[in-house]
Amino acid sequence: MFKTDGSVHHGGIKNENKTIDILNQIGIYNQLVEKRGGTTQKADAIAGDKKISIKRKEGIENGSFDWFDTSKYNDVLGNVFKPFFSNLKELRSISKDLIADDKFVLKVRDNFNKLCELSLNTLNSDQIIDILRLGLVNANIGFDIVVNDTKTDKLYIFGAENHPAVEYINQGFSAILEGKGKSSRKVLFSDGINLYDCGLRIRVTSNNGINAFLGLSKANKTSQVVIKLQQDKVKQLLISTNSQKYDY
Repeated sequence: MFKTDGSVHHGGIKNENKTIDILNQIGIYNQLVEKRGGTTQKADAIAGDKKISIKRKEGIENGSFDWFDTSKYNDVLGNVFKPFFSNLKELRSISKDLIADDKFVLKVRDNFNKLCELSLNTLNSDQIIDILRLGLVNANIGFDIVVNDTKTDKLYIFGAENHPAVEYINQGFSAILEGKGKSSRKVLFSDGINLYDCGLRIRVTSNNGINAFLGLSKANKTSQVVIKLQQDKVKQLLISTNSQKYDY
C-alpha cells in the first residue's frame, strides 16, 4: 500500500508543509490533509474532521518537543513574580546605557531564574494536574499526533488520547515534580505506591528572554513568563502509544 521506492522522499524536511505533503502522497488519510495553524488554530492541519498536530524531530532517541508554551496558566504561579515586574517597570525607565551592562543583565537573569525555581517548588499536585488536564488532555481531544523523524525519513502517528498521562490523570493519580533545575522539573505520576515516568517535563521560563524584559532586545519589545510542557523520551512515548510507523 505504501511506496518503498523512494518516490515520495523529501530531503531536508524543514516545516509542517513538507509533512503535510508527505501525508497526502502516502495517502494515510482518506481525505486531503490541509494546512491550518496560526494564533486561532490549535491544529497544524486537518483531514476532514480529523485534527492533526505535527511534531518535527531529527531522531526520536534524543531531544524533545513541546506540547504547549503559554502564559494561559500563569494564575497558578500566584504573586511570585510580582516584585520582579515592579522592579522591571522602574528599570525600563532608566537609560538603556546604564542597564545594558553584561553583569547587570546577568544579575537580573539570575534573580528571574530564582523566581522560576521558587514557582516550581510551590506548585502542588492539584495545580500540576489541572495544567496537564487543560493543556495536554483537553487541548488535544480528537487529535492525531504526527511525529516526523527527519533523520530516518519516518512518520509516527498516534491518537493523543493514547498518551499515558491521559490514563494516569483519569485514574486520579497525583503528580510529583522531580529535579533541581532552576526552571525545569520532570513530571512523575503516583498511584500512592509506584511512580510512573512518561517523559513529561514542565518549565517556567520567559518567552523572549531577559533582554526583552529590560527593553534591550531589538527583536522583541517585551517578554512574559510562560509555562512550557515538553515531551522527553520520545521513542518511549511512541512505543507506549502503539504509534503507527510509515516510511517515506
